[in-house]
Amino acid sequence: MSPPNPARRLRRLLSLVLTVALASTLTALIPHAPAAAAAGNLILNGTFDNGSTEPWWTRLSSTSTTVNAGQLRIRTSNTVGKPVWEDLVGHFEFGVTAAQPYRVQFDASADVGRDVRVSVSRVDTPFTSAFDRTVALTSTSRRFTFDFTSPFGDPKAVLLFHFGGQAASTIRLDNISLTPLAVDPATDPVLHWNDTLLNAFKGMDLPPTVLSRHAAILHAAMQDAAVSVTGVGNPYRVRVPVSYPGTMDDVVAPSLHAAIDKAAFDVLVALYPSRRTAFDAAYVAAGSRRPSGLNAAEVTRGETVGAAAAAANLQARVNDGATNPAGYAPDGVDGAWRPTDGKPAVSPNWGRVTPFALSAGDQFRPGPPAGATSYADLLGRDEYRRNVQEVRDYGGRTSSLRTAEQTQIAYFWANDLPATYRPPGQLFAHTRIVSEQRKLGILANARLFGLVALALADAAIAAWDAKYLTAIDLWRPESAIGNGWQPLSQDEAGVSFSPPFPAYVSGHATFAGAWAAVLKGFFGTNAIAFDATTDDPHAPGVVRHMSGFDEAARENALSRIYLGVHYRFDAEAGIATGNSVGAYVVANRLRP
Repeated sequence: MSPPNPARRLRRLLSLVLTVALASTLTALIPHAPAAAAAGNLILNGTFDNGSTEPWWTRLSSTSTTVNAGQLRIRTSNTVGKPVWEDLVGHFEFGVTAAQPYRVQFDASADVGRDVRVSVSRVDTPFTSAFDRTVALTSTSRRFTFDFTSPFGDPKAVLLFHFGGQAASTIRLDNISLTPLAVDPATDPVLHWNDTLLNAFKGMDLPPTVLSRHAAILHAAMQDAAVSVTGVGNPYRVRVPVSYPGTMDDVVAPSLHAAIDKAAFDVLVALYPSRRTAFDAAYVAAGSRRPSGLNAAEVTRGETVGAAAAAANLQARVNDGATNPAGYAPDGVDGAWRPTDGKPAVSPNWGRVTPFALSAGDQFRPGPPAGATSYADLLGRDEYRRNVQEVRDYGGRTSSLRTAEQTQIAYFWANDLPATYRPPGQLFAHTRIVSEQRKLGILANARLFGLVALALADAAIAAWDAKYLTAIDLWRPESAIGNGWQPLSQDEAGVSFSPPFPAYVSGHATFAGAWAAVLKGFFGTNAIAFDATTDDPHAPGVVRHMSGFDEAARENALSRIYLGVHYRFDAEAGIATGNSVGAYVVANRLRP
């Protein structure tokens, strides 16, 4: 005969105890009804002020519970050599929500020095613990407080005090509570690692194409780690299997924080190995932000999940075309892009990079500027001439028509310099502003930032497809206008410049349109006002109030006209293309 399965045996015993406890409660009715839980507290009768032990139950008949002086007094039998879960006092049943932070608190003492294991677990197999800590009791009552984030959701959870594996003793418990905590952005690992990413962007002379790709890999890995741990939502690349050992002694779930931290850390180290020291520091900082109730096993299992999520997402992009070394030969006719500052074309093959969500880079390719069929056709059109005149009037360095606010708008959305977090970074920063305003939790942020990242990465591919892989690789306004005209756009030293790639379509506008479409799709509305910020050195401390996502996107797009580096049809086609990309990503990836 095979030995009895301890998990199955405990399940049967717990079910029996619950049945008996409920029957006793119904029989006794009002005289012994448990005290109501305090507001937000999931535990009934955690203060024992009414003299009743209900709904608390014991596993062993040799363990007795009484209320004495407003405390629960527990007399345990000798269980030396037996598992800690052999002897239990517990509270059925309440629900826990995946990724919700909680605080467990209790006062405890014992007549002799001894350990007590405390857990919040599933009531059914697998008896996985969302919280599992062992505390040392003395004869002096102490208050124990631990925070934890539930790695799973379960409508039937149980709070257990494990007394097995010890000599007989008397324990006193009081003021037991389990309360949900408010969302705290300072402890959200998704926000922490997004900030780490934006800090990495600064000072790196990488184009927005490359940066958007890196952001997508990072956030996809964090989403996959979160989904794998909690089982909530859909992953981008992989759902890492999570298994549990068959013994009740160590059935703890992976830490959600540790999984996300490890996924992010591994991706960033792989993408930016020269910044390993900064990422090591960020990893230490992430550890200090984790809930106090974590134990070592939960962290280890979480890191295993996170490492697998990172590896899958990094491997998926190994041959995506991002390192295509092929050069670019300008078309060499009027209207065609040519270097404006002696810098070669940047990312000329990016339109061929494998998209993250789209079927191909040209899936939402816009029509040519002004509907032209050739460079000569374009330059002969009135719409082209009006576009050029508008930039000449409002985007010149010495423009007398551009208003002070338009100048502010131009610099506010620029973020083209290596010292800034660049256009993708600004949109991530605005995503965080809205996230904190709406009080999103970890899972919501993992999905929202994941969607934004995927959309921005594909927006870059779509925009660069239109820039380089169509019949018209449009020259910049300073090439079109000539005669010493200079754009308002300038570096830290005050030298005017235009970004080193074709004008049509605007990358800023495409990013902005994709971002707006994602946030509208995620929140189900455009009408969410927020205060937008910038990292550009020419607009220090400037904050602009936005009435909604579309307004922010349109202002972002128009800023490129005021900056003198884009035409109006660049902006309009960019927003339209980005909108299509963002809407497609929301409809087809990371579904809830």
